[in-house]
Amino acid sequence: MSDFQDPDSQSTSRRTRTVAKILHAAARLFGAEGYRGATMNGVAAAAGVSKSLLHYHFQSKEHLLIEAQRLTFRQVHSRIVDKVKSGDRGMNTALSGLDALWGALRDMHAWAPFMVETVALASQGGPIRDRLDEFYAENEQMLAHAIRDIFQEDTERLFVPPEQLTRLVRITMHGLVVELAYARTPEDIERIERSYQDLRRLFHEAALKPQPNP
Repeated sequence: MSDFQDPDSQSTSRRTRTVAKILHAAARLFGAEGYRGATMNGVAAAAGVSKSLLHYHFQSKEHLLIEAQRLTFRQVHSRIVDKVKSGDRGMNTALSGLDALWGALRDMHAWAPFMVETVALASQGGPIRDRLDEFYAENEQMLAHAIRDIFQEDTERLFVPPEQLTRLVRITMHGLVVELAYARTPEDIERIERSYQDLRRLFHEAALKPQPNP
């Protein structure tokens, strides 16, 4: 077997590694310093790349924020897929996936005001709107796929089709992000956590229709 590697393949692999390094560095800095505190220079330094290379891949801090969120949600989805592949299905797995999604959002508390700000900027159209639309579309596709796999044997018992349930989950989680954006005290965070637990209970009780009588 030849050891030759297509130069295009090598270039793509190198680009993928560089982008991953930048996104992981951005996620760490956004979490530690907040969106305002984290600078593009700081992200470049943390990722070990030049500022020009950072700007080659990410045209703005808003672009970087959206892509860092995308990376986080892809990782959550990957954990859910691994559970399904191992044979875990049904409501308990769905709740575990919901918990993982909420945990990722809660960990982004420092980013929340700027996630909301990015949505506000996107309402004006332009590149940010296009990127946010892509992000939402990918999230909904991943969530719908996970819901279909998790409830594979109970799809007919879902109160609404997987696509509609996906939209409800995304919109509800977005509402919690808005609440996180306004949270200022530990008591605020605790109140939002209780709201999530209420949502979790509603999902548990209402997502599936009762089993038909034999």
